[in-house]
Amino acid sequence: MAIGDIIVGIDIGTSKVCCCLGQINKFNQVEILNSSSVACEGLRKGKIVSQDAVARAIRFAISDIEATQDFIIKSAYVNIVGMHVSVFKTKYSVKLEDKYAGVSQKDIDTIIRNVGKLEVPEGHQIIDVVPSKFITDSRITDDPIGIFTDFLEAELDVIIADKNVVKSIGIVMQKAGLQIDGIVTNGFAMKDIVLNDEEKNSGVLLLDIGAGNVDISVFKNNGILFTDSIPVGGDTITNDISIGLEISYQEADKLKKQYGLSRVAYIDNDYSITLSTYTGDARSKTVKCSELVEIIEARVEEMFMIIKQKIEENNLQSSINSCVIAGQGINSINKSEKTAEEILKTNVKFGNSKTANLIKSECLGAYGIVKYVSNIKHSKHIGSKVQEDIEQTFFENVVQSFKSLLGAKPSKLKK
Repeated sequence: MAIGDIIVGIDIGTSKVCCCLGQINKFNQVEILNSSSVACEGLRKGKIVSQDAVARAIRFAISDIEATQDFIIKSAYVNIVGMHVSVFKTKYSVKLEDKYAGVSQKDIDTIIRNVGKLEVPEGHQIIDVVPSKFITDSRITDDPIGIFTDFLEAELDVIIADKNVVKSIGIVMQKAGLQIDGIVTNGFAMKDIVLNDEEKNSGVLLLDIGAGNVDISVFKNNGILFTDSIPVGGDTITNDISIGLEISYQEADKLKKQYGLSRVAYIDNDYSITLSTYTGDARSKTVKCSELVEIIEARVEEMFMIIKQKIEENNLQSSINSCVIAGQGINSINKSEKTAEEILKTNVKFGNSKTANLIKSECLGAYGIVKYVSNIKHSKHIGSKVQEDIEQTFFENVVQSFKSLLGAKPSKLKK
């Protein structure tokens, strides 16, 4: 990582695509320059269902950021949903030629390079190799550079993903005119902005609850034990309200935010609610608040029951000492963390995001990608590619992108 490195993160979500731009400052920390969000419905249940729609949203989000900069973005890091990802742990060691030369970056590169050649199940590929700790003659550490030792052993988390999903992400990025710097699992993107060091070491269940899915991650001893996702989220609750009360999706979303509670038992005053978009036989209809909350309660309980089942199927109960909820999927459902505690049998809280001032709440995932990449140790080349171009306007960017999406040959970029 070098001063001035640009890092671009793209978060492809169920309802939107978000982009975040960061730069490494003189204090060796990432400074956020801008972020952007564009509505998109090209993702369904964790899968890209419209490559053109996602590519178009990416291009708009990128162009929105480029309009404030004096360069054109040529590459970015992009997320992948947990359901397409698996994690396995491995160890690898090297013998140092000269004990008194100290561990070098070259030694660590050798380990990561060789682990990257491991055979993986058919139809999968390695997308990331993350060292969790290093063992030398004298100590266990997360940064062995300079330590005098005869051998160096590393414990690593190897992240593998479905090849077809990776290919689809690659096509989308190519259509948007971007190269891929790397693919980041959603859990990794969120962990550094909502979890503290104690939680990551003692064992924590991280639930990133979005509009259309929940990403499930378990971290312990500063490494990842498990990642997966389920196709249930905030939009699922809204849709249930819409169907159950026979009202528009927009009104259902408004009522969810206004009266959202995770259990009927928590209601203090069972208000009457007049439904303004009721589609039944009567012209209008009035329901009790409890009728609305009953629908919410059923879906929230189901969500956490599915998560509990995932944890039990993978024998992770003993590894989890707490649970942190991130994302905006159920942040409007009051006391949903209480329901989670009852079902998961552990302490649950909503994560307090450690973010920069320029980050909009909906762009936390993209910011998390940038933050995660900026924290990568033992790598000199993490920056995204940019090309100086102070003449090309925002409008020209958009025109060029649409030509690309429609199959026309893009015009040559000015320098």
